[in-house]
Amino acid sequence: MKNKVAILFVVSIVVIMALSACGAVKDVGTVNDLGKGFMTALRDGDATGSWDMLTTAVQDEVGGTDAWGEFVTPRNFSNWNFTSTNVQNNSAEMDGEATLGAETYTVVLIFDKADDTWKISGINFTLKQ
Repeated sequence: MKNKVAILFVVSIVVIMALSACGAVKDVGTVNDLGKGFMTALRDGDATGSWDMLTTAVQDEVGGTDAWGEFVTPRNFSNWNFTSTNVQNNSAEMDGEATLGAETYTVVLIFDKADDTWKISGINFTLKQ
């Protein structure tokens, strides 16, 4: 009887861990898709599309869609490559590089998850020296 209880306990833990891992894998995929979609919107000059990917806090900080359009216009990166995506709980970060003309930039995108939706909560483009 003790063996059956022990086996059931171990199986339960494995199932819980597997389900938890599936959620984490899904979040990484969602964050990756959002980051790539954001960079594509910047490349294409899609200020409205990229605006919709931002958290309300970032939108409030920017001040409106006109200001965001001014931010987007000179940042039409021709290509990019993300080298890492880290997800912990309801926060995530993607790091990589992007090219604009002959210049290369370090890219960091920060994400927050609220109500099961991932949004961009931080953006940092730094010219590499």
